[in-house]
Amino acid sequence: MTSTFRARTHRTVAVLLGTSLLAAGTVGTAVAGPGRPGQPDTRGTDDVLYRQGFDSLADGLLPRSEDPGIEPGTVGWTHEAPRGWSVENGPALAEGGVEEWRGWSFTTRDFWTDAEDQMRYRFARAQDVIAVADSDEFADGAGTPGSYATTLASTPIKVKGRDEVELTFDSHYRGWAGQTGRVTVAFDGGAETEVVRYDSDTVTDDYDGALLNATETVPVDVPRGAKRAVFRWHFTADANSWYWAIDSVSVRAPLPPADGDPTSAWVLSDIQGDPDDLGHAVRDLGAVRPDAEGLLMVGDIVASGSPEQWQDVDDVMTGAADVLPEQVVAGIGNHESYTGEPWEVLRDRFLDFAQRDRVWDEYLLEGSGGAVPVLVLGQEEARPPEVPMSREQVEWLRDRLAYWSDRDKQVLVMSHFPLGDTVSASWIPWYSDSYQYNDELTELLGAHPNAILFSGHTHYPFELGDWAVQRRTAGGHPDGFWTVNTGAVQVEWDARGESTSGIEEVVTRDVNRGLTVDVFDDRVVVEARDFGTVDAQAPDNDVNEVVRSVTIPNPLVG
Repeated sequence: MTSTFRARTHRTVAVLLGTSLLAAGTVGTAVAGPGRPGQPDTRGTDDVLYRQGFDSLADGLLPRSEDPGIEPGTVGWTHEAPRGWSVENGPALAEGGVEEWRGWSFTTRDFWTDAEDQMRYRFARAQDVIAVADSDEFADGAGTPGSYATTLASTPIKVKGRDEVELTFDSHYRGWAGQTGRVTVAFDGGAETEVVRYDSDTVTDDYDGALLNATETVPVDVPRGAKRAVFRWHFTADANSWYWAIDSVSVRAPLPPADGDPTSAWVLSDIQGDPDDLGHAVRDLGAVRPDAEGLLMVGDIVASGSPEQWQDVDDVMTGAADVLPEQVVAGIGNHESYTGEPWEVLRDRFLDFAQRDRVWDEYLLEGSGGAVPVLVLGQEEARPPEVPMSREQVEWLRDRLAYWSDRDKQVLVMSHFPLGDTVSASWIPWYSDSYQYNDELTELLGAHPNAILFSGHTHYPFELGDWAVQRRTAGGHPDGFWTVNTGAVQVEWDARGESTSGIEEVVTRDVNRGLTVDVFDDRVVVEARDFGTVDAQAPDNDVNEVVRSVTIPNPLVG
């Protein structure tokens, strides 16, 4: 198969980038932060006013006290709040119940899940110590009161001179009838104002995927003259209801309106050889971002890797040549090598389509918003593991991330498989360790808050709370890195079950979905879009909708 749309694509060779641009000398303001060599210091540019991740409590965690589901001697909880923070429990919690969960507690995901899974383990973005209010586990002790009420209050946070701030926190909330979770803010000791509310009117009781492993981003108006703000997390429930866990609280100055035109890209994955849906998706993307500079195809472009399937995709691309962006950037997935033929044969078919000589490489998208670097990762050898990688590829990624951090650039990284404990489904065992160097890659990206990883493979819904995740790592930058689920052009999957060890996956529906990415100097805006399904008998529809979006600030520019 020889690609007939070849003239529509070109590649910026990474070797040339590494010589010509490096020769120009380092520009920008990103430098290593104190005690964290190799990480950008964003204190002067990220507009973050306050952070609290609860990890300072790690050395003070206590062994199991009363929880019947946890082995004696297991360490992992405390009621001691971070400095300046406090917990206030309702009077009914004074006696009875399980000590570990008497009001807001500080624990680890593993300790909490050891008590009982029940979707607790899905809080995959959690880093080290988290805050938990759990009426269900509290009720496992004798003499449990009939109600559960507890409040976690932040230290006073300086907001003087601000008209507005933005509160963000990672949130893992499972609701039940009569249960309520609220966030309030009070300025300078004044009355509380509610800014977030979870109850049976706003949350689907028992299971609401939008609120599991999610992030809340809340704009908060600051009254004139106010100096300090205290945020409170109130949790009330009848005995033996469900839970709420939070982590990574931050308060920052909100971004101003975007300035100028962006450099745009389209993102599709998990096409799996469906030419009708692919053709329709490309036309819909062309309708909303006609001036996009690149199409990023994040793996599983074909169903098994046969020449006929590649030809079908090539025919679609050729037929859409009038709307395709200048560059088509392809990543390899697992479905590119399922015919049973030798790995080298299947790899080379992919490389012919991708128009390069290795599975990993670097591209620049040049548009109105400036140059946008795209780094492509991928499988280099036959499985297992799912993504065998050379040390050369890993060290190349390390070098290129450092290079673009030094130039204050947000960098798009694309790879078919998710890294463990990032986006939807990656907390499931068979998705959590696909890469030969999973932990090293996660730590490497975690040092670069300007990195955004786009991954496919799972086919999970955009509607889930962990569609887009800010993943933090031990010893990494306090903001970690962003990772985004690319959805799927071919069918949707989801998880069912209370226990991670017994989880089942089901195909939920036919879908046709993808992303648009708009890159400005100070932010990246990602829109998750639904194009509606098509087939040969019904090749068109009127669906072209934004399901949700996320704005990712560039922490290297202020």
